[in-house]
Amino acid sequence: MISKAIHHTLIAGALALALTACATDTGTGTQSQASDACPSDIKGNECDYYKDGYKAGADDGKMGMSMAYQRHEGYDSRFEPYFARGYEAGWKANR
Repeated sequence: MISKAIHHTLIAGALALALTACATDTGTGTQSQASDACPSDIKGNECDYYKDGYKAGADDGKMGMSMAYQRHEGYDSRFEPYFARGYEAGWKANR
């Protein structure tokens, strides 16, 4: 069982990380839109899965988590390579 002190430290760290992310956002939205754009060889549904993977990877990278797209569920296994590719790009861009 996690002690109260450790629990509060974890919560405080998560809040500090979230506030830092908010404070560094310029509000233009152009960085995330440009960086999660699909590569030219990915179109249609594949692009949607790439973008979903990119967002998941970016979120994990910002939180300092290891690069492991498999922890995320909800993607169709037929599109796994595109999700994984987007995840890796998002994670690396946000480390």
